Amino acid sequence: MKDSARLLAPAAALALAAVALAPSPTAGQEEEEERILRACRQLGQAELEVGIEGMIRDDESQVPLPGATVLIRYEAERGMLTPEDVRVEADERGRYQVCGLEAFREIRVRPNYRSRRGKERRVELDRSQFVDLEVDMGDAAFVVLSVIDAADGRPVAGAQIDFSPLPVSGVTDTLGRVAFRSMPPLTYGLRVAHIGYAPLETEINILTDQRAEFRVELNTRAIALAPIEVRVTGRDPFLLTSGFYERRQSIDEGYFATHPEIDQFIHLGQVFQFKRELSVMYRRNQLILLNGRPASRLGFNRRNLGELKFDTVRGIEAYRCSEAPPEIMNRVPNGMLLTDCNLVAIWTY
Repeated sequence: MKDSARLLAPAAALALAAVALAPSPTAGQEEEEERILRACRQLGQAELEVGIEGMIRDDESQVPLPGATVLIRYEAERGMLTPEDVRVEADERGRYQVCGLEAFREIRVRPNYRSRRGKERRVELDRSQFVDLEVDMGDAAFVVLSVIDAADGRPVAGAQIDFSPLPVSGVTDTLGRVAFRSMPPLTYGLRVAHIGYAPLETEINILTDQRAEFRVELNTRAIALAPIEVRVTGRDPFLLTSGFYERRQSIDEGYFATHPEIDQFIHLGQVFQFKRELSVMYRRNQLILLNGRPASRLGFNRRNLGELKFDTVRGIEAYRCSEAPPEIMNRVPNGMLLTDCNLVAIWTY
């Protein structure tokens, strides 16, 4: 660790941002790319030399991979000399360019990134062209970064989050959080900065298909600290960003349970086998929401909710409709509002 900040390590990976994805090329970018390829065509003997260029991305999140390499191999042809392999490195935007290739030949193009190999592509070099490539980094992770003041635990809004080597960044909201819903698995350099605090620089390891919360403590001045402390938060990042944990703390007479907590009530893998736990306290009419939307609008009612499989459930919350906060009730159409009811909200994958 390079400074006075302290990182509290990730939540346990549950069974599955907003990651900044590579934008589509604008008209100006396309014109610039075409200009580069025109320059390639003018190398040497224009009719015998061509070029290729493109972008190397993670195939799931579409995040560009800076520093990835491209290996180009010529197909052997009878009676013709096979040129040597060509290797080129992508720039900080994940872009690569190769000029001076022999025209009217067939090549195999394969991207590589940090020991990960992408799919090989066959390309006919009849002209200069774009060849975008992808590397399978593994199933993307869902990561939430929470930034708090080390002195009093208050959330730090407006903190700048930057990952490297991939160009992923974000800014924390008023609750000190920022979600990255599609992070390629990798060991990242992490930098967290905010005016008035000592910046944090460290590394975190994002696992394949991980769902985790990383909590960062920032200090207001540079002081010597112990090495990084590791602590599991145990909070699901989707429930975290949906406000589940805040409602759990603020609503006293409510029923809240995450996937591990309702496991003891589940039989035959069906969600509503444990409905007695809800009906003991809540005997009124029920307003049922599924991922924040009325379940009836999604084809579910009280009778067929048992069709929801337990392994798809992140968490369940239930309380009187009168206690439901605005961020929940604002999702319910006026025609469905009931004055005497209980609300049951189910969050699934």
